[in-house]
Amino acid sequence: MRRLSEVAARCSLTLVALGAGTAPGEPAGNEDGILVRFDLMRGIRQPERGAGWVEAEPGATWLDLDKELRRTGEGLAVYPTSAPRATVGGWLATVGGLGVGSFEYGRLRENVLSASVVTRGGGLREVGGEELGHFFGPGRATGIVVGARLRTRRADADLPFAAAFPGPDDAVEAVEELVASAAPLWHLALVSPVMAARGLRTRCMLFGAYPRQRDGEAWWELRRRVLEAHGGTELDSPEAWRVWGERFCPVEPSRPAPGVVREYVPRGTCGGRSSNARKPPCSAPSPARGRRCCSRSVPRARRRSIRRGSRGRREYRVEPTRVRRERSRRMEHLPRKGC
Repeated sequence: MRRLSEVAARCSLTLVALGAGTAPGEPAGNEDGILVRFDLMRGIRQPERGAGWVEAEPGATWLDLDKELRRTGEGLAVYPTSAPRATVGGWLATVGGLGVGSFEYGRLRENVLSASVVTRGGGLREVGGEELGHFFGPGRATGIVVGARLRTRRADADLPFAAAFPGPDDAVEAVEELVASAAPLWHLALVSPVMAARGLRTRCMLFGAYPRQRDGEAWWELRRRVLEAHGGTELDSPEAWRVWGERFCPVEPSRPAPGVVREYVPRGTCGGRSSNARKPPCSAPSPARGRRCCSRSVPRARRRSIRRGSRGRREYRVEPTRVRRERSRRMEHLPRKGC
């Protein structure tokens, strides 16, 4: 990477680091730039258990990194909700990200012990998490992260917690009381009814996780008091684990990342904004015959009839839309009858 940076500086070119594309406003390449991918830089170096840190290269995904740590009972202090797809280098370039674990450990830059940054011209600098803001910012990047040392925590005995509320305002008030009461949680998140519908739920959800050693009478009394005061219903352990498994943002590697609009609203109107969130109208051109415009209205798989055997029996199988389109493209190049 240092050699490439030297060549780019001599040729008056810029280096554009490409991540997974989950961050809003990720820089795009231009005619005077070189796009750099990190698919071959996914190394992970973990010291002895209990060291409190792990080193990772920029191409490693956060979920793979956390899974590797879980083998020894460790876990990342903070990681993004787009962990199944987001890379270490890409999220470090956002500098001030919040994610899973930020309730206790704060922002990402507060949990970066050190980072290796290649500057323009081939220089290499070791900086702390707070200094990353000098190299990265909205719409600009003056360096490329080639490695990082991240804070870890004991994660072999985490317990989930989840509750449902009749409305967003009740859930927001419950969050305020939990924060004011210094709840012993590692993570706390609020899910709007629109997002909760992914799990076939219709109410606003509040969920989090905490270490087992903090599971005492004081915590149980606090959550009982908060739920009773705001009309919440605590979910049982199996359902709480299910909600915890849905903590990631719905970003799949095979699909483009959804668009993000950042908007800061007063705390008092947070509940109303979350309940009124809706999918924006589709601006795509007129759809083809027999199809709807919005992608969520198009089924993921369609049945295709196949005639088999001499009895003319008709059988069906599920054929994904992607496979059907690929088959149609291949058939376009075949000669037709009578030609």
